[in-house]
Amino acid sequence: MTGYPDVAAFDLDYTVWPCYCDTHLHGPFKPVKSRNGEVLTIICRDGYELTIYKDIPRILSDLKDNEVKLMTASRTWAPEIAQEILKIFKVKYGGVLTPLANLFDEFQWGERSKIGHLRDGLKDLYNTSDLRSKKICLFDDESRNKEVEEYGVKFVYVRDPENGPSWKLYQDYLSGKI
Repeated sequence: MTGYPDVAAFDLDYTVWPCYCDTHLHGPFKPVKSRNGEVLTIICRDGYELTIYKDIPRILSDLKDNEVKLMTASRTWAPEIAQEILKIFKVKYGGVLTPLANLFDEFQWGERSKIGHLRDGLKDLYNTSDLRSKKICLFDDESRNKEVEEYGVKFVYVRDPENGPSWKLYQDYLSGKI
């Protein structure tokens, strides 16, 4: 088993949820609570319903339980929308309802390369921008971002826009199968 990284970075659009938050969504947003109080779905003012991918809460929880730093790495040009919905989505973590945003340790936004996102995030987390100094992985749906591997970052390609990153994909990453 390859084991856990020091940092796991997640693209948001089509990696945490199935849409482009800066083009599909318009606030205000209405949370839809599930029976256990979690908010895994929101509805925007236009009636667009957005549900985070099924295995995201489990994946993020497992990473947090194993002391992995979590980072967003999103090219969105409307980070305020991403920030808002990350605060509205709520998952059970440690037996407590927690905004999805609270699971992340670092937030990187903007229309630039994922390498820039990762370097800036690492600088904020560890006061270094040397990507090879930590074991890092990037979950992302865009194959062009595989370029991060040139800098020692493991690229975990999320190929399924319908279901996002599955628990199996995550386990395959942890075990070194991908």
